[in-house]
Formats: sequence, structure tokens, C-alpha cells
Amino acid sequence: MSEVRVDPWLVLRTRSRHESVVESFLQQKLITSYLPKCKLVRSWKGRSRVVEFPLFPGYVFVRPTPAQFESMRYIRGSCGLVLADNKPACLPEKDLASVKILVDSGISLMVDPELMAGKRVRIVAGPLAGMEGELVSVKSQDLLVVNIEMLNSSVRVDIDRDAIDVL
Repeated sequence: MSEVRVDPWLVLRTRSRHESVVESFLQQKLITSYLPKCKLVRSWKGRSRVVEFPLFPGYVFVRPTPAQFESMRYIRGSCGLVLADNKPACLPEKDLASVKILVDSGISLMVDPELMAGKRVRIVAGPLAGMEGELVSVKSQDLLVVNIEMLNSSVRVDIDRDAIDVL
């Protein structure tokens, strides 16, 4: 019985704001690709429009066959694959499936690589200005939970996103 070979998902870096162009060229070359997008409401001159933006700016997920690797070098706007130990970094299928579920859910999404649990933050506004703590979680796009150590005990406070700086 022969084993079915599944090509791994890889992450292709792109030039700034070239994600859609790169995805289009990949599709023209018949290379499987996925560019997750989120919808945001933007206002121009008093009018609101829903605009799609890449969920992960600067990246497109690709699944090339071994024969397609060479043709990926010549895609306008691409900057090469993300590497780990001098080899293309593979993205687990389950992680990409999770991203697809998030995008397809229709909920409001925003990626902020600076806001990760465990990061040190400084409160810059409000009555706790000047205090430092550890980001515990993100409740919503506007509300964060910060753990502040005081007198050898921890106090958890909800803080607006605009009131902190990541250290």
C-alpha cells in the first residue's frame, strides 16, 4: 500500500502591502496559497466602507509541491520563505485550520504581535500611570488584563489598550 504524500504548509514573506499581488501570482502559477483577511470599517471624508486587510500583514501561506519550489523564487513582491534552522518553517495543518475557522466565523479579528500573555507592560495613563506589570490576557480589542505586583502579592486590573505601553 502506498502512502499519500501531503506537502506541508509554508509561510512566504512579502513586501509591505504586496500580499494580494503575491497571492495572485501564486494562483497564476497553480501554487496552492491562502491569504487570510479580516474586514475593517474605515472612514474617508465622512463615508464608511468595509475594507479587507491581511490578517497577518507581510505573510502568505503556501503549499508548493517539490517541483514548484523553483518557480516560487520569481514571484513579484515575495521576499522568500520563513526559515527555521535553515529550512523552510512548516505550519501545522491544525494551526492553519484554526486560522480558517477564525476567518470564516465572521467575528471581528485583529492581530497585535506585541500583545501576548507574559509581556511586561507599563501603564501610561489613568490613576495607575507609571506602574508596571505583566499582561495576563486580552479580553477584547480595547480591554486588557494586567497583573501588577504590589507588596509581594498580585493584583489583577482591567486596563484600556490605549493606557499601556509594551516594554
